[in-house]
Amino acid sequence: MKKLLFTLGALTLLATPAFALSFSFSESDTIYIETNVTMDNYWQKTNKAHKKVMKIAQNIMTANNINKRTPVFIKSSPNNPNAVTNGYTREITVYSGLLPYIENDDELAFVLSHEIAHDLDFHGGYIKYMAMSANAKKYELKADTKAIDLMVKAGYNPLAAIIMGNKIYAEPIFDWGFTYTHPKGTKRLIAMYKHILVKYPKYLESDMNQNPYYINFENVMAKEIKGVRQDYLKRKNKKESAAL
Repeated sequence: MKKLLFTLGALTLLATPAFALSFSFSESDTIYIETNVTMDNYWQKTNKAHKKVMKIAQNIMTANNINKRTPVFIKSSPNNPNAVTNGYTREITVYSGLLPYIENDDELAFVLSHEIAHDLDFHGGYIKYMAMSANAKKYELKADTKAIDLMVKAGYNPLAAIIMGNKIYAEPIFDWGFTYTHPKGTKRLIAMYKHILVKYPKYLESDMNQNPYYINFENVMAKEIKGVRQDYLKRKNKKESAAL
């Protein structure tokens, strides 16, 4: 009996580490607890990201007199750096995996403005919904430039659109037909730059042009930027000459 008990005891000790390891936490699973929370400061101490997203979304919709109801949510999904608009429910969802890429209100304003632009199109009805599904790339480009208009009217710097896009826009090898639902990031970035140059050129001289992501955009796309600026100046000079 003693020998049996000893054997069982040894097996228990040997098994214990394996059992404990099955409940171990990696560094990414670390749980941070907000301290000093009371009933008086609860809203200031918790859900800060949710409040920020909702506040900026409302700023954009109010500044642009948008009369379409659009709920905005944050969904916990740490590995999904994305934001989406549901064409059926008219809900905008920002996944928590995108938040680490956002450094300021201007960048968040672009993300939300882009989704609000999609939502405005979705409100066009079933035919518009089908058109968006059939030509997704066109409407992604449209949402980018529309987002710039929305965020500028709400008081945000549109260079944040290029900065945010340079961080997260994919650059697929092929974006033909249905091979990819979004245009290449370079196409989207230069389209946004052109839109800002034509409609909001003063922002190109703002301090935000010293952001490392914006400088990277200028370096990578120097040739395309030069072409856009030359074409813009040519059109501008032609228009001014015709007005004389």
